[in-house]
Amino acid sequence: MSKYQPDSVQEQTFDYVVIGSGFGGSVSAMRLAEKGYRTLVLERGKRFRAQDFPETNWNIFKYLWLPAARCFGIMGINFLDDIMILNGSGVGGGSLVYASTHIKPDKAFFEAEEWRDLADWEAELEPHFQTADRMLGVTENPKYWPADHILLDIAKELGQEHTFSPTPVAIFFGEPGETVPDPYFGGEGPARTGCIHCGGCMVGCQHNAKNTLDKNYLYFAEKWGAEIRSEANAVNIIPLYGKQPDNARYEIVYERTTDWFMKRQNRVRTANIVLAAGVMGTVDLLLKCRDETHSLPKLSRWLGKKVRSNSEALPGVTARQSEVDYSEGVAITSHFWLNDETSVEPVRFPVGSSFIRNIAMPLLPMDGSVWKQLWRFIEYGIKNPYDFLKAKFLPGWAKDTTILLIMQKVENRMRLKRGRSFFTLGRKGLVSERDVSQPIPAIIEAGRDVLERFAAKMDGIPQGPINEILLNTPSTAHILGGCGIGHSEVDGVIDVNHAVFNYPGMYVADGSVIPANLGVNPSLTITAMAERAMSKIPKKDEAAAAVPLSFPVGVMRKSNGRSPLKEAAPYLLLTAVPAALLAARLLKRKNA
Repeated sequence: MSKYQPDSVQEQTFDYVVIGSGFGGSVSAMRLAEKGYRTLVLERGKRFRAQDFPETNWNIFKYLWLPAARCFGIMGINFLDDIMILNGSGVGGGSLVYASTHIKPDKAFFEAEEWRDLADWEAELEPHFQTADRMLGVTENPKYWPADHILLDIAKELGQEHTFSPTPVAIFFGEPGETVPDPYFGGEGPARTGCIHCGGCMVGCQHNAKNTLDKNYLYFAEKWGAEIRSEANAVNIIPLYGKQPDNARYEIVYERTTDWFMKRQNRVRTANIVLAAGVMGTVDLLLKCRDETHSLPKLSRWLGKKVRSNSEALPGVTARQSEVDYSEGVAITSHFWLNDETSVEPVRFPVGSSFIRNIAMPLLPMDGSVWKQLWRFIEYGIKNPYDFLKAKFLPGWAKDTTILLIMQKVENRMRLKRGRSFFTLGRKGLVSERDVSQPIPAIIEAGRDVLERFAAKMDGIPQGPINEILLNTPSTAHILGGCGIGHSEVDGVIDVNHAVFNYPGMYVADGSVIPANLGVNPSLTITAMAERAMSKIPKKDEAAAAVPLSFPVGVMRKSNGRSPLKEAAPYLLLTAVPAALLAARLLKRKNA
């Protein structure tokens, strides 16, 4: 593994720079290194070993991603005007904090309107789903826990028992707590330890059982020569025009995220780029390059549009009095389909990890202003003091709580753009814009019915995210879209091979390319789509003669959006006219 000296200005040149190290970025890094390309990965978060994860999520400096408060943990909580978004950070991206659940979407996803005319997506992606399953070590959760039994009872009551099943998860079960040589890659990978079912998947697995990306894709990417620079946040992409001595087509400017005030800028040059920083990273960076630095002015007008939440809700139930430990098991152990559109999964945190209660509140009617909702909250606390204290303050919240992850295939969306809002503290940043015709709902009524049934069976207190109840805005842990696949820049940002229109050698491979709400956890689909995209890139020795490394004149643009030829025209005239006069005079003297 190469060493990164962040205090020095780097001007190295790579064949590919991958921005982000989540599911798309890790796949890209490994496959490109495998094909012989000199590859660099830039990751804004830190590198974590098992012993580096927090013991509980109350250790906010290791759990939360909030650099302004010197928190460099694995989970970001992003409040926008129209949605609250949870996302991951660190070498391994969302895999460090996600629930390890990998479910293939059904046929409706492959036939989504946005991309169905471009390819037979189910056939195209099937082999890559199989590869993703193998690489991630996906297996069936072997054991049900109390929350699963309650959910099964509800499925039976609703006539949906046939859809209930254990989750496919990327976790090594083996013998609990026993470390063994690599069980996945013929001994070529890292040693693994059997899961102890502690419920700690979403706080960071301290027991080496969760198959995070640093244990498969990124592990082999580095083994095969790729370099990973953590704490490196890309802030600009600058095209280089004409033939460069080092064959570079782009310069990437990045900052060290852990610097205090004046962040030092570093630069690397590359022939190609894979943007894989998730919706919150990729879409934000490209919008900034198009609309603020103007370094990529020809990006499609569809950039940032058709962003989706996986039509998601995150309510939960806390038992009032219980001898049952609801925190045992892996993070998500089962799921069922409430109807043709809606899936439900029970989610848990480990004992002691009750930080999430700070962004939750008892479930209230959602039909009033913020002030009316606040008064209802106060009134609820006065009338139900024990419930209020149990939900917000009393110990044992994680042990007594089950969160229900409710997702739908229903189409709804919003737009992301750069601007200023209350949540950006008046500075330029990523802001949301509600879609008037197909807005993302703050609550899923079908899911609310399951929540109330669940609460009744465990004598529990129904709760929901504060933003849903007070502000009537939705929540998601699976933000999708914003870099849609299309025929051309007229109807998309990238083509069927994930190449960005108008910018040769630039690709997108992350959740921003997902063309519809899946109704299931999207990590497996992102991995499979990235596998397919990377399969279209030839090996380095095969590509050397075929790929032109200078920009076509049609896409030449300086950072201010004007053609370099037009920029140079006045200077050419100023030098050409005197030169012509001088040549004429010399010729006249010679003839004389």
